[in-house]
Amino acid sequence: PNLLRRLGFSTERAKFLAEHIQVDAARGSGHAWGAAMRAEKAHLRTRVEKGGMNYKGFNIAVHENGHNVEQVCSLNLMDYYSLAGVPNNAFTEALAFVFQARDRELLGLAKPSAQAEALKTLNDFWATCEIAGVGLVDMAVWHWMYDHPNATPAQLKAATLQIGKDVWNQHYAHLFQRRDVVLLPVYSHLIQNFLYLPDYPIGHLIAAQIEERIERAGNLGVEFERMAR
Repeated sequence: PNLLRRLGFSTERAKFLAEHIQVDAARGSGHAWGAAMRAEKAHLRTRVEKGGMNYKGFNIAVHENGHNVEQVCSLNLMDYYSLAGVPNNAFTEALAFVFQARDRELLGLAKPSAQAEALKTLNDFWATCEIAGVGLVDMAVWHWMYDHPNATPAQLKAATLQIGKDVWNQHYAHLFQRRDVVLLPVYSHLIQNFLYLPDYPIGHLIAAQIEERIERAGNLGVEFERMAR
């Protein structure tokens, strides 16, 4: 609730949201699991190392908390249960990015300067370009699987690596002066999360629009809840 109040949620709303979110230590990196019925809690999972939570764990936790707050708002605060949820995953990613962008402020550090905000635009642009490549790999791999329904795991792995190289060579090689790089297909959401990755670049674009709206409105908490509802 302390973090939510810093983000602009009222004391009452922060308490309500906190009561509907349970924090668990993750075995992997991080994850947000929304409830399917109003009597259950959303789960926030992030990595907690032996010596305590480090900055990476906190950064991920703030992102996942954005998901969780959206999940509670779009489930528990809806007029009708059948209206629960978001249009698709890109929208919940956008809302999580809005939280994540404020992680340093939540730690009590100074708000970013005008120059830092300007540089953040470039950073967001690059993050979008980067994850868009992964999204293109995801879509191409699924096309390949439909074209090869009897493929073995070994064949799928080989195809995924080749697709990753092809996407890199088409869109990134001329920038880095390196060909056949296999960074793009290493992403853990591939295959496991059925076409989730293309939602990330779209989420960045939506997040940029949300940030503009929040800047005009002046209150993240109120606007965040309104959008999620």
